[in-house]
Amino acid sequence: MSHSNAWSNPSVVSPADAAQMAAFLEDRSRLPDQAEINAALCDVLVPRPGERILEVGSGSGVLCRLIAPRVAPGGLVVGLDIAPDMAAAARRYADEEDLGEAVRFDVGPAEALPYPAASFDAVVAVRLLLHAADPDAAVREMARVTRPRGRVEVMDWDFDTVAVDQSDRALTRRIIHWRTDHHGGNNWSGRQLRGRLAAAGLCDLRVTPVVSVASDETSALTQSLWRAADLCRAASAITPAEHDAWVGELRARIAAGRFFASIVYFIVRGEVGA
Repeated sequence: MSHSNAWSNPSVVSPADAAQMAAFLEDRSRLPDQAEINAALCDVLVPRPGERILEVGSGSGVLCRLIAPRVAPGGLVVGLDIAPDMAAAARRYADEEDLGEAVRFDVGPAEALPYPAASFDAVVAVRLLLHAADPDAAVREMARVTRPRGRVEVMDWDFDTVAVDQSDRALTRRIIHWRTDHHGGNNWSGRQLRGRLAAAGLCDLRVTPVVSVASDETSALTQSLWRAADLCRAASAITPAEHDAWVGELRARIAAGRFFASIVYFIVRGEVGA
């Protein structure tokens, strides 16, 4: 499966590949660092019983399923994804948890949300804007469909904030910077979120940085580092020998209990004016 544009628009891939992407999202959500980040997202959002909440770019529906019990009784969580196959997978996962009518999954683009103005008490987009073709348009649409004094919450990582304890500083910088600039969308998105919400006219902006720390291989960040090194080698940004030395030292540090890496996720919440 090619990932060149799959995450920015999963509707371009086959149903089998979409199912594989949904399964990847489910598996990743169970990793300790991702569970911690998702819990922080819910804590910042503060869902309330009876609210209508929209997640834009809902993927396999992980966050929707976390929010749904918090809006009960009487609330509704709507997940929107551009890919029909992804929305169908999210529905299946929700049915496995017997969430019934508490969660609904729709299909549509982030830049033109298929809802009337002021339809929701809160709108959320996480790990989305770094992939969006027009992130500012997506934020404007999120504000449009949120009621006055309702909340808009966005979250992305900033890959250039990755810190790795590795003896070869120059090589580490090359790998992190190459990955930031050449793979996986806009990897500076996290630092740009507050500005995007401000430009959309949202007020009472609140920035919550979440520092995710990895000390072993049970972290999504550690897996991202292995992929970054592989991508750099494939692109000839580093040599095979440099790849093996860099990864080898980090694996040795894991075995010795001396591995450390971290990344910053930025959660930004704003309110729609009265």
